[in-house]
Amino acid sequence: MAEAVELTESLEDYLEAIYRLLRDSGTVRVKEIAEMVGVKMPSVSSALAALKERGLVEHERYGQVTLTPAGRETAEFLCRRHYALIAFLRDILGIEPDQAETEAGQIEHALSPESLRRLLMLLDFIERCPRGGEQWLEQMLARWENPPCERDCAECIAHIEVPESNPFASRGGTENSTTLDRLSPGKRGKVLRLSGEPQIRRRLMDMGLTPGAEIEVERLAPLGDPIEIEVRGYHLSLRKREAAGIAVEPA
Repeated sequence: MAEAVELTESLEDYLEAIYRLLRDSGTVRVKEIAEMVGVKMPSVSSALAALKERGLVEHERYGQVTLTPAGRETAEFLCRRHYALIAFLRDILGIEPDQAETEAGQIEHALSPESLRRLLMLLDFIERCPRGGEQWLEQMLARWENPPCERDCAECIAHIEVPESNPFASRGGTENSTTLDRLSPGKRGKVLRLSGEPQIRRRLMDMGLTPGAEIEVERLAPLGDPIEIEVRGYHLSLRKREAAGIAVEPA
């Protein structure tokens, strides 16, 4: 990431809103930002002036809003941070989705780039480790409802059998899992994991395609490419090769 630009929590929220609007519709105006953030248009104008001064956005009076390269890079970091926190709270700590969304928004502003990197590595480790995966998570989630175990941990660990293959190690998922490109229009599913090039994985996560996200295939182009889906209330268009790297569990 380029040299960090100091932003207030409010400016971070504005920058993230601009990024999401550009991602979903390709164009952004002051009114749309105001509606997404829940403020009056004069407040948006003031925020845009501050972001422009920091070299993060381009905006002419009464015109459209665009991100500079530095603004896009910063906004992508903010989105990765947001979805990583939601995934950690919801999938690892077992917090209800709505509460996880709210709490992620409350604590995300304090997470540094290095902390985000380590959090993403932790999530990836939990999914890939031979002693991790769904079964480990189920046992971990049960701990939130029960008192601490009084058994000797070393003795317990000694009897753990490492499976021949982790269900999340390659394409990810369960015996019933498939990949997003194989779902028919109208079918729903849950994202299990993403594979492929790191740059593509990061971009897909920025769009909300994180493990646990519910998706629905809306339609396919005549030749099956691209694929239009709905995730987290957004409508996205994916190339078939991108969808092939997303393991899902059909609903």
